[in-house]
Amino acid sequence: MLQSERKSTPLYKKIIMITLSILMLTIQIALFALAIAGSFPYAKILYFIGLILSIGIIFYIINSHAPASYKITWIALISILPLFFSYLYILNFSARRLPKRKKKKLDDYIKSKELDRYSALSEDDHNINRLANLIYEESNYLMYNNTKVKFFNDAALKHQDMLKKIKAAEKYIFMEYFIVSDGSLLDELIPILAKKGEEGVEIKLLYDDLGSKATLSSKTIDRFLAIPNLKICVYAPMGFNLNPSVNYRDHRKMTIIDGKYAYCGGDNLADEYIHKKDRFGYWRDNAILLEGSAVFSFILMFSLMWYASSKEYIDIAKYTSDYEVSNPDEFVIPFADGPNTETDVAYHTFQYMIQRANKTLYISTPYFIIDDEMISTIVRAKKSGVDVKILVPGIPDKKMVFMMTRAHYREILECGCEIYEYTKGFNHAKNIIVDGKYAFCGTINMDYRSLFLHFECGAVFSSKDVVKDMEDDFLSAVKESKLITLADWQKRNVFSKIFTFLVKIFAPML
Repeated sequence: MLQSERKSTPLYKKIIMITLSILMLTIQIALFALAIAGSFPYAKILYFIGLILSIGIIFYIINSHAPASYKITWIALISILPLFFSYLYILNFSARRLPKRKKKKLDDYIKSKELDRYSALSEDDHNINRLANLIYEESNYLMYNNTKVKFFNDAALKHQDMLKKIKAAEKYIFMEYFIVSDGSLLDELIPILAKKGEEGVEIKLLYDDLGSKATLSSKTIDRFLAIPNLKICVYAPMGFNLNPSVNYRDHRKMTIIDGKYAYCGGDNLADEYIHKKDRFGYWRDNAILLEGSAVFSFILMFSLMWYASSKEYIDIAKYTSDYEVSNPDEFVIPFADGPNTETDVAYHTFQYMIQRANKTLYISTPYFIIDDEMISTIVRAKKSGVDVKILVPGIPDKKMVFMMTRAHYREILECGCEIYEYTKGFNHAKNIIVDGKYAFCGTINMDYRSLFLHFECGAVFSSKDVVKDMEDDFLSAVKESKLITLADWQKRNVFSKIFTFLVKIFAPML
């Protein structure tokens, strides 16, 4: 276990965090009340000193690199309770941003490895070239051909395929997941990893502290640690911050084997993803397998997160494979996003794909909480004649987030877009499919956290057969879903309407 591993936040730190937050809120309310009552001579002075400080923070927020909706949320909250919400803002945003020196090291590391910018270009598809250029300029990740893409319309199928390839691994296995959970999936996986470790295969497992804190027991961690040639590392152990758990998490999901294969999708290492645990009905998820040249980018993504978590460099040259698949006419653009960059590559990639739709635009997402600019982009696509279908869950995992998802329906429905709620269960697949020609599959939700805060990954590709498979799977799921009309949306109960009206300002935090 690497030094950065922490199984739980010490109790004394939890007590200090809660005490400080309550104390700060109490002081804020007390100063506010005393300033109004005039019973304490210095109350108004102290209150206005806090107000001046909060104004400074507001100016900082205005000039910061963040989406407009996020800025409005914090400015509104700080205006209501300046001291308390200024305190929250400082803790949340200073505690979790990567230090500039580390960001520079990571950026330089990417640039030093992605040497050939024009390793693959399409001769007759300028859209994919332009998208590749956009992603390169914002993240330094390249477009590849000579890569085979395989689509899994069920995470259980992906899991079984992945186990077969892990059993055949010869050199190394890298695994990075937001959630690693006790259960039958790990009971099946751990003995296989143990056998590979005994054979001399190098294994690295990286998981997010928040995502796995409530699901991964110390006993299971010890089972991993008993495996020869295996290292475990955790991303961002939850330490002394009031609310670090919700910002800048490692939401990526990937497995890389021998530099030949890379799996990526919405599924984690937990039983609900393979239907061994019933949560919210049938769990719909998708994943892809990349085989060939494009795997290099996933090796790079993993090595960066491993360094960010453990401070241990991975010499990529030792893990790169010369293995290629002859597939010159289809293109794959793997990419990663996160707080180590000053751009919003996922947001801009999704926006570009939506803008380039000519016939059909299909979006699958578990959460649909986006800003006005993205909504306007979707609306314009529909108004230009594009068939727009959006698939969201019918059975939610988080009721408040589901209510906020529904709160964003109005403009989409008014322009004639079709929104479907997957009544069979929980739709966790994260896809965009455009004109039956291009598709995205990965870990990125259509919400503020995925698009602007978390570490995420995925791939855009133009493999015709795979995109057709994804389109067929999407339309099949639509048939098992309820079409939501504008009239249906307007019939929401009064509580739901009032609740979403009052808390919509908090949407960027959900």
